[in-house]
Amino acid sequence: MRFLQGTGKPFAPALAAMGALCAQTATAQNTSSISSPTVTAGDRSVEYRFGWVPGEDGLDDSFAHRFDYGFSLNSRSSLKLNARFEEKPGSDLRFDNFNVEYLMELTPETAKVWQSGIRFDARISNGPDSERIGIDWLNRWRLTDRVQARGMLIATRSFGGNADDAIAFEARSSLSVKLNGDYDLAVLGFFDFGTSDNFTLDDQTRQVGPTISGPLGNGWSWTAGNLFGLSDDAPDNDVRLWISRDF
Repeated sequence: MRFLQGTGKPFAPALAAMGALCAQTATAQNTSSISSPTVTAGDRSVEYRFGWVPGEDGLDDSFAHRFDYGFSLNSRSSLKLNARFEEKPGSDLRFDNFNVEYLMELTPETAKVWQSGIRFDARISNGPDSERIGIDWLNRWRLTDRVQARGMLIATRSFGGNADDAIAFEARSSLSVKLNGDYDLAVLGFFDFGTSDNFTLDDQTRQVGPTISGPLGNGWSWTAGNLFGLSDDAPDNDVRLWISRDF
């Protein structure tokens, strides 16, 4: 499983959490994760991600649904496809965007402590939302046999009629520990840094929260957690529930 997005084999559920290029708004669910930079030949996975932001300030609840399919191309590169649907207050379920993520592992297979990779993302959006491309620098540090940290630096550029010409910057981080019984516990952080025209932490989305994941058997696993908003632009609570299977 992938711990909230692409957890390496031992670390899947809580970080497996691609999100691909997601700039969050105060009512948008964060279905992204802190991805692993590693690739294993022959890997395939499917995942369903559910996001729920409880209603705030008189607004109704909002929901998001994301469907992922990922597979390795060889021992050094992989591809992931995902489609996202959302239900915002006052509107019906609608298709939001479709993403493609191409990952290349950079560090040697023999790397023990620090592993790194580069990922290229592309998004096609529905309705007034703009298209987007991005480049991500993914890193993982094995601190002990049970503890690992991950960090991502992301730069994205939007295209289309409503797009901003500036490049947007984002960072993601996680610290996770493997528990007995093949369970994983992690703390995740998502931080926007503005754009090349206005690089700042002021008035940017910041979220931090815990996740826990565990096995279901036959290759299936689950991840559950909540992100707490640390800024006015982030929702107070962002609930996440993911179901995954590795083949």
